[in-house]
Amino acid sequence: MIFLKIFPEVFMILSLQSGFACVQETVPCNSLWGKVGDFSRCSHWRLNPQVSIPALQELTVCLNLKVKAELTSLLPTTVFMYRHPAAQYAELGLGVKGKLLVVWLFGEEWKTLPVNLYLSQWYSVCITWSQTNNLTLFVNGERINMTAVSYPRPSSFASPSSCKLSPNGSLSLGAGHYIDKGNIQVIPYSSFPGKLSMFRMWGKERSKAEVTSLKCTEGDIVKWEEDHWDTLSCGSSKDLSLLCEWSFYEVRLLIEIIRYDQNNTELYRARDIAHRWLRVVLPKSIYLHRVSVFDIISSSSEERLGGATPAEDKLKEWAGPNINRFYCLVHATVSPPMDVAYVQNEIHNDLMEAYHDPSGVLQLRADIYTIRTTPVDSFSIATISPPPVETDPTLSTTTNHIAGISSSSPSPTTTPEVPYTSMTTSMTMTTPTTMTTTRTTPTRETSTTIFPTGLTNVSDLYFEIKMNVSITGDYNPQEVLPIWLNVSLPDDRMVVLDIQLITKAERQLSYLQSKNISSDAVSIRQASRERLIFQVQVLMLFADTQEIVKQIRDLLLIPYNNGSITIATEDIEISRILVYKCNMETQQTLKGQFTWLETSGGKTAALSCPKNPLHSATRHCKVCMLTHWLDSNLEDCDRMVETIPDLDDIIVTPENAMDVVETIEDLLRDSSTLLYEDMVTVLNKLKVILNVSVVTPNLGQAVINVISNILESDSNLTPFTNTILNITESVGDRIVGYEGSFTLVAPAMALSVVDVFPDQFDSLYFGVTCDLTGINPEICIDECPPNGTVAFISLPSILKDSFPEHDLNQNPMRVQFQFYGIPLLFQHNHKQHILNSFVVSASVTNISAPIRDLAEDVTVMLHHMKPNALHKDVQCVYWNFNKNNGHGGWDDEGCRKHNSSSDYTTCLCNHLTHFGVLLDVSRIQLDPANDQILTIITYVGCGLSSLFLGITVLTYTIFDKLRRDYPSQILINLSLALLGLNLVFLVNSWLSSWGVYGLCVAVASTLHYFLLASFSWMGLEAVNMYFALVKVFNVYVPSYILKFCALGWGIPLVVCVLVLIINKEAYGGHMTTHSALLTMNNTDNFCWIQDNITFYVSVVAYAALLFLFNIGVFVVVLIQIRRMRVNSPAGTPRGLLHDLKGVASLTLLLGLTWTVGFFTWGPARIFMLYLFSVLNTLQGLFIFIFHCLMKENVRKQFRIHLCFGRFRLDEYSEWSNSASVGVKAEPRENLPRAASQSFQSVKSSSTESTSASSDSSQRDSSCKRPHLGLFVNSLALPRVQRGPPDTKTLASYRGVN
Repeated sequence: MIFLKIFPEVFMILSLQSGFACVQETVPCNSLWGKVGDFSRCSHWRLNPQVSIPALQELTVCLNLKVKAELTSLLPTTVFMYRHPAAQYAELGLGVKGKLLVVWLFGEEWKTLPVNLYLSQWYSVCITWSQTNNLTLFVNGERINMTAVSYPRPSSFASPSSCKLSPNGSLSLGAGHYIDKGNIQVIPYSSFPGKLSMFRMWGKERSKAEVTSLKCTEGDIVKWEEDHWDTLSCGSSKDLSLLCEWSFYEVRLLIEIIRYDQNNTELYRARDIAHRWLRVVLPKSIYLHRVSVFDIISSSSEERLGGATPAEDKLKEWAGPNINRFYCLVHATVSPPMDVAYVQNEIHNDLMEAYHDPSGVLQLRADIYTIRTTPVDSFSIATISPPPVETDPTLSTTTNHIAGISSSSPSPTTTPEVPYTSMTTSMTMTTPTTMTTTRTTPTRETSTTIFPTGLTNVSDLYFEIKMNVSITGDYNPQEVLPIWLNVSLPDDRMVVLDIQLITKAERQLSYLQSKNISSDAVSIRQASRERLIFQVQVLMLFADTQEIVKQIRDLLLIPYNNGSITIATEDIEISRILVYKCNMETQQTLKGQFTWLETSGGKTAALSCPKNPLHSATRHCKVCMLTHWLDSNLEDCDRMVETIPDLDDIIVTPENAMDVVETIEDLLRDSSTLLYEDMVTVLNKLKVILNVSVVTPNLGQAVINVISNILESDSNLTPFTNTILNITESVGDRIVGYEGSFTLVAPAMALSVVDVFPDQFDSLYFGVTCDLTGINPEICIDECPPNGTVAFISLPSILKDSFPEHDLNQNPMRVQFQFYGIPLLFQHNHKQHILNSFVVSASVTNISAPIRDLAEDVTVMLHHMKPNALHKDVQCVYWNFNKNNGHGGWDDEGCRKHNSSSDYTTCLCNHLTHFGVLLDVSRIQLDPANDQILTIITYVGCGLSSLFLGITVLTYTIFDKLRRDYPSQILINLSLALLGLNLVFLVNSWLSSWGVYGLCVAVASTLHYFLLASFSWMGLEAVNMYFALVKVFNVYVPSYILKFCALGWGIPLVVCVLVLIINKEAYGGHMTTHSALLTMNNTDNFCWIQDNITFYVSVVAYAALLFLFNIGVFVVVLIQIRRMRVNSPAGTPRGLLHDLKGVASLTLLLGLTWTVGFFTWGPARIFMLYLFSVLNTLQGLFIFIFHCLMKENVRKQFRIHLCFGRFRLDEYSEWSNSASVGVKAEPRENLPRAASQSFQSVKSSSTESTSASSDSSQRDSSCKRPHLGLFVNSLALPRVQRGPPDTKTLASYRGVN
């Protein structure tokens, strides 16, 4: 069976559903992984009597539990309990009492705070204890606080901190128990109502990290295997919801090799065969870390007793000619990690397959009864071989099972009489990086040295061997050559250390990997010549160097042929390694300071991590002709730097400089904004790094990346501009390790350095291409500017005269160019100008004084970030480091504008520095905060005005009685103009974002038209008011409203057409308001008038003339109203509030609030802008309030047509008074009555038509003159008669006036 690489999880579930039991019923599968004990249906399990627990001074117990019923009993249910017959209390145990977890230790009870154990959910629970750290409880990897419960107990009870776990006790799982006359009795009502699984015990206290990361490893005292538990009548069952994925496994088994050529199989040959068999039958996802084979040798005890174990009886059944039996130990890595039960079942089934050697002379089979696959913490070097089988029944035993062969092994006091022999294949293979729990990662150039037991005082002889190897046959050199070396060189005298293979196949492998072809597909069926380099340590007490060299050469020259491949060697070079130790070295890293002691070559040193001492850092001493330390493996150590202020505690050295920069980059990635103090810390640390380190291209790129991240952050960069520029300059000055030129590119900036020779220098070009955001620039050196260039510098040939004297033996001169794509770095105090280009610089390194006053100018061409379509004034400037008290600022000394277009400006400067182009934006003077607030006010106000203007127009359109008089019709036209103005303004930014020039011109001209139309109708309101109040009599205008419409809608149209004819370019984009409509010339992504002259003539002058007239009419109206109030009849109710309402209504109708825009300058500018925005954007809302809500006849129309019940008003009731007046003719003779009919007090601002005026039209249908009355809210104004005035009527008006 082979792992499915594409669908491993699906394949795993299918295998789990088929059961974890072995494929054949007769084959016992000892593992309980993937199985659970369901104690809600049965009683309990207990530890098998053959398994004994020793006395422990520290321990760890881990298990998984799932509650299936609510725990409401006041008595605790028991998860597990360990007792000793001599003790009257539970030595160790775990229980659940309601929502509390209970732990028993040496008769003392500990309780937790309430813990929510949800039904049908698995929980991982671990208990750790030692005499130093006392008791600790973990649930799902998190530590749970506990408090001791005080109960009366005998004084003989010892404190847990001074005790050790009693040996050879009884352990029950799923229920509590006690000992009665040597028998285990279950405590009533203590059964756990749920499932338990993966109970394991270790004789060591595990840390929190180990509890979490090593949760899928097997115990060393009590294991989750069937032969450790007596399940009684409560058997195990499968549970697919419990999965535990792991990578490291130890496989133990017995194998037999049958030869058909009547020869015996020697140990080294058996190892070679076993390794090839495992590679064939195991899936590709299982990596072989080590394969070891051992001879099976009967002990003398067996000969004396004349007996054998059952396992050895089974071996005798295999007995026959040419059959050899061996123990086999395999260390394997599964990548990616998979469920333990699945891996155990997979390996068991795969190893059942027999192996037939391609030569046809031998066969290998495994004893399927002895296969044991165990998940382990890591691959132990000290226990790679099992001890010999000891069958003396008088010896004490422990539970260290060796491949399932005999459950006993010698006690520590037992010495085997017959030594064993072994052969080991150590594979040097790269462990995939997906494994997260590995302690050490074997690499291709490192391998662990295995020394035979008992050998001490070995010689200090190390050799490095280089040779050519010719290989023929089907093979993978990376697999076959290490095996061949271990076979050729006797491992009892020589140890092969690091193996380095330089092969054609390796180059082919790199190519195939780049094409996503599996490395297992690399198989060569031809003769090839490979280059091999490796080191050998000689394990001899006394050895002659020349004799050893001769032995190694002779052994390597022996041809090798195993039937499938042949290996021959030539050109063997053997050199003795004189320096075979790595000296003591102190290493300062971000994870702490490590002092590596002197270590022999080929060994790996380990040190505790400073921040988490329970983890270790490792470093391998590579033995070679120049023995040296390899890079440290600090993966298990935590960083000492967690925040930016922690950088102050780090000492920068040349060795850790790169690590410090990478750490800064990681910290910046988590911070979108840097505080002032953090910015100081980061920049100071970068300066230290550049001062103490050799700036290699990699280090320089890392520093540039950090600076780019700072530029892209939202931090305040103004105080640090000079510092950032100096750091970038220092990178260019100090960088080494390149030839000719080198470029460092980051998302927001770029740096290029070019080596030049003064006598060969002619000219030099530097160009940058990118989009207008300045992100991800591309650099071109000594090339003409291509399309899309945003910055370009041309250095003249005369620049070489400014170079310092240069010796031919010295390094060439260096010119560096810098590009900055974030203009925010270069803030300045020029409120009238903004930076409208990216910043580019040129400089020469190692000069004593700045280069200036060049006879030939430096040419700088810069692309505008915003097109200068209106050809506003631009200024060529450079960054002066000394301005603004040392903070830097723009200066124009020595730079001048050569030419400028809408997109580019070319500057000529007589010096080298940072160059930019400033744009005159004197009409833009608002800070971003107020700009944003005013923008919100403008859009919200325009939205509200649009809504209520629409309601106003709809009201006056539907109710025909409201639009019969001229003021109402004028109001409708003004509302329509304002509604169009607000709607076009609201959609302007959206339409301009399309980037269509024609559409933008149309939107700008439409907005211009409605703005002028609004102003025009405000002026016509003033004209109508003048006719009504000043020219009360003898005014007759034919087609009055039609002429008003021609003026109100026609004049703006003429103005806009003239603008389009005279200067079509006047309309355009890139403009947005920050306040309101009058200041719409302050823009960005907004379609509006772009030409200043057009704006001031067609908008400002037009509005100024109209508003001057309106102000004059407003003053005249106020004077007229004052006179009317003086002459008004006594007793007429008047109040200040009514007058204020009238004045406010007049102000809105005449548009006098727009005049505030002319005063938005000086100290009160901000306040006036806010006032302007609020009053004018809400003008539509105010019109609705004064002319709908506060107008009596409009409210009556609402009540007639929109209200119900008692709020509804009958239609005849409103006009009854008018009707009754209309039928009477005589009252016209009555002067007082006439006077009464001539005045009407109406709650309106200026547009209400009274019932009396309607009466007048009904009484005199032959009238030819228009009604020109204008009525202000709460003010009594005269009404103009329709017919020719008679003397009585005139007398009436004169009498009243």
